[in-house]
Amino acid sequence: MVVSFGSINMDLVVRCERVPDHGETIVSTGWLTNPGGKGANQAVQAARLRAESVLVGRVGSDTFGRDVMNGLSASGVNVAGVTVDPILSTGVACILVERGGENRIVVVPGANGAVGAAELKTLDGLLQPGVVLLLQCEIPFAVVREAAHVAHLRGATVILDPSPWGSVTLTAGVFADVDYLMPNEGEARALAGTADLKEAAAVLLGLGARTVVVKRGEKGAFAVGAFESPEVPAFSVVSVDTTAAGDSFQGAFAASLDQGLDPDTALYRAMAAGALTVTRPGAQQSMPDEAEVTAFLEARLCRGDHPPKRQI
Repeated sequence: MVVSFGSINMDLVVRCERVPDHGETIVSTGWLTNPGGKGANQAVQAARLRAESVLVGRVGSDTFGRDVMNGLSASGVNVAGVTVDPILSTGVACILVERGGENRIVVVPGANGAVGAAELKTLDGLLQPGVVLLLQCEIPFAVVREAAHVAHLRGATVILDPSPWGSVTLTAGVFADVDYLMPNEGEARALAGTADLKEAAAVLLGLGARTVVVKRGEKGAFAVGAFESPEVPAFSVVSVDTTAAGDSFQGAFAASLDQGLDPDTALYRAMAAGALTVTRPGAQQSMPDEAEVTAFLEARLCRGDHPPKRQI
């Protein structure tokens, strides 16, 4: 089982040629609403790759809440552990997407900010050895740390996406209950306080994480810990929208571990899922399924595109 404990949002996506400068107004080339939130996105990707995917979090009793819950259920995610808040609104993410696919995101937490004791109790009932737990930082960080600690005690595998990194309270051993810490390049440098990526990874390991995977977008990934090689090249694709690419990566990695694959193979499958996600617009609807990831990897391996050291 893969359990995602985290945020559930409705994404309000605005497309533009470029983001506006300070004080500038520009005209959008289009807009849409998409179910999102890091917790929900990662749960969807795990479900698309045939994992038993369970989401624990909180939404409002509004239209956005009903819509995101319906979408999650349709994607095969078990939402029985999602609380409906009678007062707070469903979280919202406002996303500006430039023509080249890069994005800027502002999140309004809403009900996500109230995730706490009730959701931790639900999570505790799901944790056991063999479970893979996905955590992010769009809910209160103290709750994230408690979830990681309980999961570690129960023998589950803990994957933490420390985004947004500003929510993380850095203390000695802050990542001691984390098996796989997965920041992007900017987050790794900001958390570690150094521009050197190798030094940043070493600092994060020193804060307790057993393994660190730094997501570098089109530059691939840098992995230290439970992997054969630290430098992992990216698959070359045409980027349309980078929204949720990191969530796709995490969800795919978790699903692969859940299926008993070794970390190196899980990492390559995660790279493939993330690559496919950026070729399509949106968040959850852009995430690939098992057949797509398998076909993508088979095609790339046939033409010798950085084959893995182990069989996928």
